[in-house]
Parts: sequence; C-alpha cells; structure tokens
Amino acid sequence: MSKEDYRDKIEEHRQSFEEEQKEQEALSRVARMNKNGSNNKKPKNTKRKTPLMTILFVIFILIPLSILVYFLKFYEPGSTIEEAEKNSSEEIVEIDNSGNKTVPVSTDKNKDGDKADKEKGTSKKDTEKLAAEQKAAEEAKKAEAAKNAEEARKAEVAKNAEEARKADEARRAQAEADRKAEQARKAEEARKAEEAKQSAKASTHTVKTNENLYRIALNHYGDGSEATLAKIRAANGMSSNNISVGQVIKLP
Repeated sequence: MSKEDYRDKIEEHRQSFEEEQKEQEALSRVARMNKNGSNNKKPKNTKRKTPLMTILFVIFILIPLSILVYFLKFYEPGSTIEEAEKNSSEEIVEIDNSGNKTVPVSTDKNKDGDKADKEKGTSKKDTEKLAAEQKAAEEAKKAEAAKNAEEARKAEVAKNAEEARKADEARRAQAEADRKAEQARKAEEARKAEEAKQSAKASTHTVKTNENLYRIALNHYGDGSEATLAKIRAANGMSSNNISVGQVIKLP
C-alpha cells in the first residue's frame, strides 16, 4: 500500500468519525429538549468539538507516527519499493470514536504473510548465494582447464622444439659422418692408386752393384723373409738367391 492510499484510508475514517459525531450531537440535543419538556427552555451550553482538531491530529500526529512505525518495523535499506509497500500494508490503523487514539491492528493473516515473505526472501537469498557459488566454481573450473590446456600446449611446443633440435643435431652428425666416410673412401682410393702406381713401377728391377735378393725384397716389399724371397724366385724361375749386376728381376 502506498502513502497516498494510506492517507485516503485515514481520511475516510476521519469523515465517518465526523458524521457519527454530528449525529450524536443532534440526538443529544433532541433528547435534552424532550427531557426539559419545553422548547423555550435554553439548553445547556455544551462545548462542541470542532473537526479542525481532528484534522490537525491526523496531520501532525497520526501521519508522522504512521511513517515512523513504517520505518521502524517494515523498512529495509535493501528492499525494493514493491516489497516496502507490501510490508507497509500489513499494519492497519484504526481511529476510535473519541478521535484521540490510534490502534495498530495486525491480523494473523498478515503475520503469516510476513513470515512467508521472510521465508521466501531467505530462500531467494540462499538460492542466489548457491547460484553465485556454483557460477564461481564453474568459472574457477574453466580457468583451471584453460590453464592446464595452456600448459599442455606449451609443453607440446617445447617437446616439438626439442625433437626438432635433436633431429637437426642427428642430421648434422650424419652429414659429418658421411663427410668423414667420404674422406676415408677417397683416402683409401688414393692409397690404393699409389700402391698400384708403386706396384707398376716396381714390377721389374735391374740389379745394381752390391745388391742381393734379400736387399731387393726388403726395399720393395719391406719384408726380407724366406716367403718373399721364394715368391721373387718363383716369378723369375730362379732356383737360388744368386743374382748378377745388370740382371732384370720381376717383382710380383
């Protein structure tokens, strides 16, 4: 209930109170006249209550008091206008016939409604709190999943980089091994060519002064053993190691 509706209801009570007061005054005058038995007899001068006092009472006492009761009992800083109006409608102010007393009336229905509203508000707050906690938990879970995904991505990138580095090192090592193998092959081929050249040059030998078969075998083969001497004798059809100056000897 809004403040305007509240004032209208108070105004209705005030008007009905004034009408009842006027009727009672008229009845009291008729009763006094009948009791005295003569219309010429002057009635007693009774003090009439003026409606102005009632109006002033309503304006300066009843309305501020109602507002004060509203703020003390029903107003909540966090409540909406609809909730405040609903809470303010739970108290009804009655004016007695004397016009000097206000009585707040709270019915059992309003009490039950107040209790239900409080329980509803509490349940709503609990629901909102639970929803907020669930939302925070979901956001934390999403953040944790995103963090784990980012860490997994970084680990995968580091792993790929490490594998690429190892592959590059293996490629370089293989290239170095191939280069060394090629060098070894070329060296072997050069050695064999040199040996073939030396072998071609040493295929025959002319005996010089102070040379014998042993010295010739030692110079050409590096070995003066009997097996080497036997090979030279067999190549030249010799039966002994005796040679002469100027003799041409085949060296197998």
